[in-house]
Amino acid sequence: MAIFKKQFIYRLMLFIVYTLLTPSFNFAQRDSTKNVKEFIRKNFIQPYLGTFNRSIVFLSNEKNEEKYGLRFSPNSAAFAGVSVKYKKLSIYAETLIPNTQKVDRNKTTVRSSAIFLHHFTQKWGITGFASWNKGLLMYIPKNEMYEDRKDLRTITVGAHFYNILNGKKFSYTAANSMTKLQTKSNGSFMLMTTPVFRRFYSSEGIIPEKIRQHHLTGTSSPCKSIQFISLQSKPGYIYNFVFDKGRYFISPAIYAGCGIENHTVITEAEKHNDFNFNTGFRAKLVTGINSEKFFFSLELLTDRNTAYLYKTNIKNNYTEMSCNLGVRF
Repeated sequence: MAIFKKQFIYRLMLFIVYTLLTPSFNFAQRDSTKNVKEFIRKNFIQPYLGTFNRSIVFLSNEKNEEKYGLRFSPNSAAFAGVSVKYKKLSIYAETLIPNTQKVDRNKTTVRSSAIFLHHFTQKWGITGFASWNKGLLMYIPKNEMYEDRKDLRTITVGAHFYNILNGKKFSYTAANSMTKLQTKSNGSFMLMTTPVFRRFYSSEGIIPEKIRQHHLTGTSSPCKSIQFISLQSKPGYIYNFVFDKGRYFISPAIYAGCGIENHTVITEAEKHNDFNFNTGFRAKLVTGINSEKFFFSLELLTDRNTAYLYKTNIKNNYTEMSCNLGVRF
């Protein structure tokens, strides 16, 4: 049975990769109307502010009570920044807003950093991401407080690949970053494929001793490392409702799908390697004003993914809200 299981998973991985690399089909109707326009002013300066929350939740399949679960998170805070685009040069600067962290920075050594890269064409797009956490906050439901887990480390590296099926009449960049103008309401089916490498590790043990037997390998031996190499495919749909020839817009998007992962769990006593399935859900709403001289937007994003292991379901949750104001020149 194990051989058939691995063959099935390998074939599913090949199918997902094949789907990503297959040329997209264009569902746009053939006419001479041009829905998407370029701005004369290509450069802009854009101040923005927002807030985000990220959590990693361990849920026991044996014990559904909250006291047997774990929730880790970085020391999330509100942020403010500015981006400038001049010709082919783009510069971003961002800082945290003081006194908005879950725990005051003077009271914790938990630190995190992240980087994102974006590039979109008419039919394709990619968002690369990488993050690193030195320590995590562990939430204790009984005391309704966070404990500083200085021993924990996390690394995440991956990318979202987008296949835009109706790139002629719908503009992803107009609906999300306002670098173009969409003059008529239209939408597109999307395919988002995400390869990710993720690792959690600790010198002391990721799972506290009292609940170790209800998670992962089910042993009392400290778990030193959990590693995932995953591939997930999320079909979706996005629509840009525009008014007054694109000046005002509302753009909701939703994606949902599944994938597979190869996980490696290392404890002091053993090393366990196997495959597991995962599911994912992503929703985003962007609304605002888009014009030749300036643009303004409000954004709301939620992204949830769950890895299903034998004894534990691991949920990665992310939410973000932001406000952007840009002036073109």
